[in-house]
Amino acid sequence: MRGRPGGRQPRPHLPARRRIIAGAISVTWITAAAACAPQLRPTVGSGCLLGVLLVCALLVKLLGHGRGAPQPPVSTSGAWELPAAVLLPPALAFIAPAAVTAIACRRIRGAGAVAVGLADGIVSAGFHALAPPLHAPGTRAGEWLLAVVAAGAMRWALICTVVPAVTSGARLPRLLADRELLRGGLAELCAGVLVTCSAVISPLCVILAVPLATPLQRSLQHARLVRDARTDLKTGLLNAAAWQEEAAAEIARALRARLPLAMALLDVDHFKAVNDTHGHLAGDQALRAVADVVKAQLRAYDIAGRFGGEEFAVLLPHTQADQARRIAERLRTAVAAADFDASGTGGHRTRVRVTVSVGVVCLADTGPGLQALVAAADAALYDAKAAGRNRVRTWRQLPDTAAPAGSGTRACHVMPVLGGAPHG
Repeated sequence: MRGRPGGRQPRPHLPARRRIIAGAISVTWITAAAACAPQLRPTVGSGCLLGVLLVCALLVKLLGHGRGAPQPPVSTSGAWELPAAVLLPPALAFIAPAAVTAIACRRIRGAGAVAVGLADGIVSAGFHALAPPLHAPGTRAGEWLLAVVAAGAMRWALICTVVPAVTSGARLPRLLADRELLRGGLAELCAGVLVTCSAVISPLCVILAVPLATPLQRSLQHARLVRDARTDLKTGLLNAAAWQEEAAAEIARALRARLPLAMALLDVDHFKAVNDTHGHLAGDQALRAVADVVKAQLRAYDIAGRFGGEEFAVLLPHTQADQARRIAERLRTAVAAADFDASGTGGHRTRVRVTVSVGVVCLADTGPGLQALVAAADAALYDAKAAGRNRVRTWRQLPDTAAPAGSGTRACHVMPVLGGAPHG
């Protein structure tokens, strides 16, 4: 897809639900900041701390982001926002973190930055109301430190709740299942607590955290690069190579422990017609919609990936034949019931529905390797296509002879694992 002149991409279209949420968050942020404004008593110390935090955020952005480097799903912006939320007055805490976020984190803009400011303002108001005072160092330092940690954890939970609501639409349970996000959040929390303790000594001590935050930011970028190398960009699922790597490991584990395992191979029916009728952009949106439905219907330990073209592969550990067929039927029904808003040719938008055919196979019915499992699932998928599409077929081992079309069985012929041919 070509960008606008000058390399600028068009702003993404937000769904109506997210626009309403973004508007509500913005109104709440303005109201809360205005309510705290009369209590603001600016001092030289608070002004110096705010300036140092903004400078540090800018330095880490300049030193920690390589040219063309992708934005990680988490960043070190919390190292500068948590001290602002804890040490600055609540009125400033509503504004300062949003500024820090806008400087340090390009992936969050507009309503996302306002959501960060709202979360940090709430944390700041709660901290100043409930945390023990720290007038004399060492008297209640332990309790105060625990309060800072609790404020940082609460801030992270709030941001993981409100920011995705106006940016990606992801929900908190799915975010909590992301181990990379959890590790990055823990690193961000620890950095924020350390910077807060340094700022208590002197705002100038905060500058010493810049050389430490810079390699941390780069390490988060490396984790993003690794994840991008394993992810299919159009669907957000594992790509074919990553899926096969994880599937092979899971199959070896199942064989070693003698555990049940199944696989489902999905193919979007008449996908070429979607591209021809609505355009290739609508086809990409259809693939994304199917992937979202698949992710929503699967269990946490199931392994889903885009296998190639319009095919999706799902590995189902700890699954017997009957249960695998029920899961496949649930996937088929959910995809058929879902529709999505497609941007067709000429810029017009239309509602589109697609269906999938599914081939299911159990490890106990095939050879011991991944290639035999994929070949059997592909044979069952061909049966589903021959029987009229939008249905599920289960493979059963037969002699090496072709079965009647639509019978639900087909001989298994060895085929390459990577990049199966499209079925149409």
